[in-house]
Amino acid sequence: MQPTLAELPPELLAQIVTQIKTARTLSHLSLTCKRVHAFIENDGFRIFVQSRFPTVRVSRCHTQAASKDASHPIEDGPQEQNPSSFWRDAAHGLTTLSRNWDRKAFIASSIGPYPDIREEFRRQRTHIPPRKPAQSMGFVPVIDSYESWNGGDWSSRKEVVAWGAGAGLVMRVKIMGDKAKDTRQISRRKEMEGLDQHGHKYVWTTFHEKGASEGRDDIISLNLLSQDSLGDSEQMIVGRASGALAQIDLSSTTSQGQIVASYATAGRPVKSSATSLTVKPLLASCLSDSTIAIYPISPSNSEVAPIGEISAFSPGQSGRIWSSSFLRQDRLAVGLGPAHEPIHLYTIGRGEIIKKSIRTLRIAAGDDGASDQTPSTSKTGTSVYSLAPVSHTSLAGGAEGDVFLSGAYDGFTRLHDLRSPYSNIATFRDPVDTYSPIYSLLPIGRERFAAGSGRHSIMKIFDLRMPGGKLYHAADLDPCSDSRNRVTEQHHPKKRHVCCDYHYDSEYRRRGWNVFLSSDRNRNGRRRAPDSPVYSLSRPSQCSPTLFAGIESTVVQFDVVSIMDPNPDPIFKKELAKTEQDLKLKWDPKGHIACLPLYEHNDGPVDLIKQQEVKDTGNWPARNGVKGWDERFFQFRNRN
Repeated sequence: MQPTLAELPPELLAQIVTQIKTARTLSHLSLTCKRVHAFIENDGFRIFVQSRFPTVRVSRCHTQAASKDASHPIEDGPQEQNPSSFWRDAAHGLTTLSRNWDRKAFIASSIGPYPDIREEFRRQRTHIPPRKPAQSMGFVPVIDSYESWNGGDWSSRKEVVAWGAGAGLVMRVKIMGDKAKDTRQISRRKEMEGLDQHGHKYVWTTFHEKGASEGRDDIISLNLLSQDSLGDSEQMIVGRASGALAQIDLSSTTSQGQIVASYATAGRPVKSSATSLTVKPLLASCLSDSTIAIYPISPSNSEVAPIGEISAFSPGQSGRIWSSSFLRQDRLAVGLGPAHEPIHLYTIGRGEIIKKSIRTLRIAAGDDGASDQTPSTSKTGTSVYSLAPVSHTSLAGGAEGDVFLSGAYDGFTRLHDLRSPYSNIATFRDPVDTYSPIYSLLPIGRERFAAGSGRHSIMKIFDLRMPGGKLYHAADLDPCSDSRNRVTEQHHPKKRHVCCDYHYDSEYRRRGWNVFLSSDRNRNGRRRAPDSPVYSLSRPSQCSPTLFAGIESTVVQFDVVSIMDPNPDPIFKKELAKTEQDLKLKWDPKGHIACLPLYEHNDGPVDLIKQQEVKDTGNWPARNGVKGWDERFFQFRNRN
């Protein structure tokens, strides 16, 4: 006699859960009997999240911050209150986020109460400097952010974002969940603190170091040091064009900052910095045009000397360092140029003394480098402006720090795998805006990545699809299309298991898209060039639906959420918006949400598709929309 579902051991139930494609199916399975329901509530949703979203790092509440580092595996979730509720909400939030990315569902707006920020900067200076002629361009934001849990449920988080605004520093701390109600109110001017439309508590803080002047002391690098507590202060390491490199403790209650540690640079300008926040945290700073210095991160010492230095260039070789990133605790990648070998990899030894580069990657401008032929002998080198590690999973094999992305002056983004003998294993380019430099990179799991273009304020989204990456497909929830999958039958016989054209496209069709972040709604009151690069990109965590993009004189908050979804990520309020006024009050009460245009990567004609106003969403006929896209999009040629 065969055992019933209720009689199966937990090990077999766990194997069944790993084969389930959607959270809806898992929820339906839990209704079969009490024993299966108890298993799915206690363990099923956790197994589903870990198997379908292997690159997402969910850290322990109160004990470890949500990790942005690609080297940390997924954790076990909260250890208090109701862990089963946490994992159920995690499955809901992550599947919703994946669906929103697939449907290009997002809202974007410039953030920061800039009139108040400028007033705070003026107050914090030792004196009001004499009026000088306006600079030729606005400030270049250097952004960092992190997120940590502060309670036992999915929504209870602390999000911190900070950026350099010229010589000044801007920081926002946001408390979400039940803890937002417990934080005490602070009497501040205008919009520097309050509750947003989702019930999240936010506090803006500024810091302008006494004696720092615009231009000479502009912030070039910024690295937040993440922490779990709900304390009033945050710590960060700030590097300036003047050569100052310091660890700052900034209080969100008093808006007072103090330097707790200074790092010796011998007056050499800081070009970039990277941190490895492990058991023994390290700081790698690129000084002047050629020197890489390693420091221990220790706020207990007022003056921290480097424990190792090395030059990235041979004597007589020209060029400069542009970027740096820790691929893992003992491996540092450095981007430089113009050079034929613009990527150098270094190992941090036992004594934290940087060793000679273990490998250099040769790249020629416009060369994909991924062929079986001899590497290109082109005389034209290139410069690497950005580097970013790709999350590691056991499903893909290898080790942490083996795979990373690089963005170059020639407009190519390259995927590198240190297990390969070739300089890179894949290249990504936009067929329309092909040769714009790539200034910034942000991997989003192993499914996709964002790239900041050097022109037109364009953020480019590419489909990465690394092995072990995209294991969840929101289209599995939808019925099949009327058309058979003829493409699969004719050209991909091994993929005949895909039932129809619609599900084939959702699983195998790879098409990126570009979005123009510049809009008419620039709330900072400063002139901003419409041709600005996207200088920096940051995401608080792999669980977050938010990312931040820095363009000239402003920071854009990009929330991947559908305003027409009746059940959005639990961190947003769930009240159903039934009218235009409900939509506006829930998502855009102050009228700050921008209507951004985008287009898909296509070698043929380009269709520019634009978002409509929040209050107008749902009012236009379905024929004006784009099939498979968010309801806010309509095609210009279809709108009457």
